[in-house]
Amino acid sequence: MRNYPPILLILLAICCLAGCAAQKPMYSWGDYSSSLYKLKKNPCDENLMKHKQVLLKIMEDSKKNGLHVPPGVYCECGYIFMKEGKTDEALAYFDLEEKTYPESAVFIQRLKAQYKKTKEQP
Repeated sequence: MRNYPPILLILLAICCLAGCAAQKPMYSWGDYSSSLYKLKKNPCDENLMKHKQVLLKIMEDSKKNGLHVPPGVYCECGYIFMKEGKTDEALAYFDLEEKTYPESAVFIQRLKAQYKKTKEQP
């Protein structure tokens, strides 16, 4: 068996341990899971407003901490604004989702097209 110099063993150990270093998270989901669970379990206006506040807080915290807003958060918030009749805000959030996550473009375009159809119907 070969005897390796101690420096090589130390370097190997450092490389192995460096792979275990803590990584900065890409997203901050905040209280999203429990808020969505409460909304799905009891879909009332109060829980919808609480969930909207959680989504807005996720966006705020992400910006404050230099993180990306998680995928779908802009769109979900826009959908809530759409349900409230605040179409300008809703469309702005849909555009943010599409700009931030270009892979969502097809879905967002369908949402906008569906909105235009319902708006044109008497």
